Amino acid sequence: MTRVMDAPFLEDAQGRRRQASRATRHAVRSQLHVALLDEEDLDDKVLPVVPHDLGRKTSPKPKKAPAPGRRGGFKVWKTAFWKRRRELWAERNAAERAIAEAE
Repeated sequence: MTRVMDAPFLEDAQGRRRQASRATRHAVRSQLHVALLDEEDLDDKVLPVVPHDLGRKTSPKPKKAPAPGRRGGFKVWKTAFWKRRRELWAERNAAERAIAEAE
């Protein structure tokens, strides 16, 4: 009995894929080690393909829907930088108006 058979069933798919890949790699290495003793047998060997090796990369999480009343996109003018700039511009414009009215 192998270690894979003795191990309890893994609930998560990623752990199962990892375990199956590891078991297959171990089996292939053992087969190749035995096949090295007989060169003719080495030429006839067909290495197994692990089905779990396909599609390892998980998909990104779907985007959440925006809260009600919100528009999509990033509001550049709502960043702290532009808030400070607008405040400075407002002060400058007020000063210019005060100078123009004083003349």
